[in-house]
Amino acid sequence: MDLELSDEQVWIEESINTLLDRQWPAAEAAWQAGESDRARLWGHLVEFGVLSGAGTDLGAIELCLVARAIGAHLASVPLLGSAGVRYALAPFGGELPNGFAAAVDGQSTVSIALLEPGGGWSAASARATVDSNRLTGTKAAVEHAADTDHFAVVARVDGEPGLAIVGNPSPSIELTPQSSLDATVPLSRATFADTTVDAVAYGELGETIIERLTSVGAILAAAEAIGAAAGIFEQARRYASERRQFGRTIGSNQALRHLMADLHVRQASGWSTTLFAAAALDDGMPGARQTASVAKAYVSRAAREVAHGSMQVFGGIAFTQEHPAHRFLRRIIVREQQFGDAAHHERELGRSLAAATRERVAL
Repeated sequence: MDLELSDEQVWIEESINTLLDRQWPAAEAAWQAGESDRARLWGHLVEFGVLSGAGTDLGAIELCLVARAIGAHLASVPLLGSAGVRYALAPFGGELPNGFAAAVDGQSTVSIALLEPGGGWSAASARATVDSNRLTGTKAAVEHAADTDHFAVVARVDGEPGLAIVGNPSPSIELTPQSSLDATVPLSRATFADTTVDAVAYGELGETIIERLTSVGAILAAAEAIGAAAGIFEQARRYASERRQFGRTIGSNQALRHLMADLHVRQASGWSTTLFAAAALDDGMPGARQTASVAKAYVSRAAREVAHGSMQVFGGIAFTQEHPAHRFLRRIIVREQQFGDAAHHERELGRSLAAATRERVAL
C-alpha cells in the first residue's frame, strides 16, 4: 500500500482548500454563515465533483482530503451523509433494489439516520422497523435533516438490520431541531410514522452495506476532526511566533516548543492513521472495518488533545466565546461522537479480537 498522495490527489487537496478560502467565511466567522452561504458552498463542491460517479471517481482517500479541508475551514455542508452513502453503495451496483438509484444519482443530498434516543452507534441496537414497506421509529442527531432530499435509515427488517431509503419531505416525517455544540452542524430528531420506504436492503446485503457505511462515516468524521485540529494548531503556531513577552516571542520558550512538537506529532499521526484506514477501505483489504475503528478511536482522543494543547498556547483568551479556538474544539467534539467515540470503537475492536482468538483456539 502506497500512502504517498498522487499528483492528482495533491491537486484535489489544493483545489478544495482554494475553493473554501474563496467561497466560505474565515473559520472565526463560520458560525455566522446562513443557509444561503451553505447552499452556495455545497453547489460549488458538487460542481467540483465531490458526488461524481456515485462515489466511483472519488475514493475514500479523496473524500478524506475533502473532509479534512472542510474541518480546517469549519465549513457546513452535508458531505458526510451524501458522499458517505454513495461510497458505501457504489460496489453493489445491480444488486441494489429499485429505488436506491434516486438517492445517489444526480445532486441529491442524503442524511444518515443511525443513532436512536438512548441507543448506541451499533446497527444491532436499532429499534426502528420496516414492515410492509413502511418505516416506523425515531432517530436522533440526524445531520442537515431539514434540507436533505433523502434519509438513509438503519432499521430492522424481518428482525435483521437493513438500510432503508426514504424521501424528504413527507407528511409522515416529523423533524425536531436539536441543540448542537457546533452551530455549523445542524442536528435534528426525525420521527418516522408509517413512512413510505422508497427502497430497502436487508439480510446479508444490507448488513454488508451498513458495515461499509459506518466504516466510511467513521473515517470521514475522523478526517474532519483532524482537519479542525490542524486548523487550531496552525492558529496556535502563528500566535506563538508573533506574541512577544519579555522581549522575545513566546514560541522561543523551550517548554512551549516541546508542547507544540507533541501536538504536531499527534495531529500528523492522526491524519496518517485516517489515511491508512481510507486506503484499506479503497483497496478492500481484509480487516478494513477494524482499521477504520482504530483510526476513529485514535483520532477521537488525538484531535481533542491537540485542541486542548493549542488553547494553552493562547492562554486564557482562548477559553472565551470571542476567540475562534473554541469553535474548532466544538467541531472536534461533535465529530468525535459521531459514528462512535473512542470507547465504542475500542470495545468493538476488543470483541473482534476476542472472537478471532476463540476461532484460532477452536481450530
